Amino acid sequence: MKIIQILFLGLFLSLNLNAKVVTTTSTKSSTGEGTGLTREDAINNAIIEAIGKMSGVSINSLKKSNTNVSTDNKGTNIQDNYSEQISKATKGKADTYEINSVEQDANGKYVANVTIFKTTTTKKYQTPGLSADSRRSIVVFDSTPDPIKRGIGASLQQKIISDLLQSRKFNVLDRDSNGYYEMEKAIIKSSDTASDEIYKLKNILATDYILLFSISGLDGKQKTSNLTGKTKTEVEVVIDYRVLLFATRQIKFSNTLSMKVNLKDNSLSANESVLKQIANRISGDILNAIYPLKVASVENNEVVFSQSLNQGDTYECFSLGKVIKDAYTKENTARVETKTGNIEITRTNPKLSYAKIIEGSVKVGDICRPLNSGNNGNGYTIGRDANYKIEQGGGVNLGF
Repeated sequence: MKIIQILFLGLFLSLNLNAKVVTTTSTKSSTGEGTGLTREDAINNAIIEAIGKMSGVSINSLKKSNTNVSTDNKGTNIQDNYSEQISKATKGKADTYEINSVEQDANGKYVANVTIFKTTTTKKYQTPGLSADSRRSIVVFDSTPDPIKRGIGASLQQKIISDLLQSRKFNVLDRDSNGYYEMEKAIIKSSDTASDEIYKLKNILATDYILLFSISGLDGKQKTSNLTGKTKTEVEVVIDYRVLLFATRQIKFSNTLSMKVNLKDNSLSANESVLKQIANRISGDILNAIYPLKVASVENNEVVFSQSLNQGDTYECFSLGKVIKDAYTKENTARVETKTGNIEITRTNPKLSYAKIIEGSVKVGDICRPLNSGNNGNGYTIGRDANYKIEQGGGVNLGF
């Protein structure tokens, strides 16, 4: 127990090691030149020109515009209007300025050269762990219309999320826990919280993809062997799912899973095992569509992948060749694939998977696709009454 506690403590510390507020200070400078009848006027005009350069506005055009529209002959009114326009155009003043030179010409006018400085300090919360910039973001939603099936969908949703997280290919975003976030926001905004905690707000990621799945059919039946008397339960499930590109609402991927699985008993763990198999098929299908499995390394005739896979699964691998364009749209359709071999996953951990080469010669960069994806069968018999139910304790009984 102590060892487990130490491991959890170490994990917690490692996850929070880099969580901090980063302060960045930057200083901009700009040089301007101005003339005037007095030394002060020349310096002021030089400062105005420098501010105009820094803010990307034309001071001369402002002067001209002000002079043309003004009908007041009082210099103070003209100067007040001009100063107001400069303030609006530059959106702020410089912090400090330095006088580089002030000279008086033969006509008595002063010519000044100045440099102004504007210092800006910003703070930003640096999230712990790896940066989210290198991964695409995805949100998983259960769109099953039947309220009873939605109870099963909630369990399936969690398992799909777990699979996508373990793949280490996506930022998986949460959209179901808004009430908890609101409570934490209230604490951050309270007077009891350190001031820098406010920078944890306004960092929410928007998603790239939306994964929608819907349980359209679910049925379980029992078969008893005449020879042994043992009962075997067979579950049939049909799930429609699609991946939407949020920015354009394009459907980037769509499929229907029709799957049969066999159970040895009707326990909760058996039901959980069924849901895990279903989630694994859906998440694997999506990952293969968006991120085809790619060989990361080949060590001592062992193929290495940078994600967790199921031990015993087999794949066929291909090398990628020439890019093929669609004859009509001229878009890149795919690349020519040449089969390089078959592999079998022999061992796995949360970050890596290892496979032995069954045949052929697989190399780094080859893509691999499931070889036994159809072994679980398919098809769904329409017309049977669903006989599953939601247990009081929150579990799901698939009808047996």
